Amino acid sequence: MSLDFNEVPEQPVCFECIQDSKLLIADTNWWNLYYQNFATEEQEPPQAILDSLDQGVGLAFRVSNKVKTIGMATVHLLTNPSAVFLVYLAIDAEARNKQIGSLFFDYIYQTGAVILKEKGYLSVGFVWEITANANDSAEEAQIYSRKVNFFQQNGGTILPYKYFQPPINGDTAVPMQVMFRPGDEGVTFEATNPAALIQAMYYEKYAAINYINRELIEELLEVIST
Repeated sequence: MSLDFNEVPEQPVCFECIQDSKLLIADTNWWNLYYQNFATEEQEPPQAILDSLDQGVGLAFRVSNKVKTIGMATVHLLTNPSAVFLVYLAIDAEARNKQIGSLFFDYIYQTGAVILKEKGYLSVGFVWEITANANDSAEEAQIYSRKVNFFQQNGGTILPYKYFQPPINGDTAVPMQVMFRPGDEGVTFEATNPAALIQAMYYEKYAAINYINRELIEELLEVIST
């Protein structure tokens, strides 16, 4: 699927949606970006990503230049409520600050929303997690600030909820924040139900694909409601 944008990146790149798990397995640069850009406790097993593609509930994305893959992402298509859940997004360090990230971000959402519409669902918007700022170091605070600024510049808002990512690689839930951007078809932020979005993330993604115990999910939902 290709989309036209008002801006173009500073270097020629190709955005691609991958729905075939076999194609994704073969892209070693995509997987290198995945392992290099996310903390171990945030990395779900590769099979979970591949399963989501095979089951038709997940999509993978890549940005490539003439040499290699320089950007990666995955989403989960939520249906109740309907939304595009951005699970992972990373751009190679050498390709940052060249307009690629913002254009890729928009491409990911637009593609996910179109596929949801083909399935009979109208997306209320784009939702994703960011690691909470633990103030452990000046470097981590700077990374957190850069991420938040990027997403805010691209229409995102931090939801006022206490949130933990279920333990997908280990035994400990990871404190995070959830950000949201309304969809492009007249859905406003006020018309959405953030708590319902988080519940869909937990049950449709983490319980169904990562096999997180439903009792634990219920415990985490209680934390969010406090």
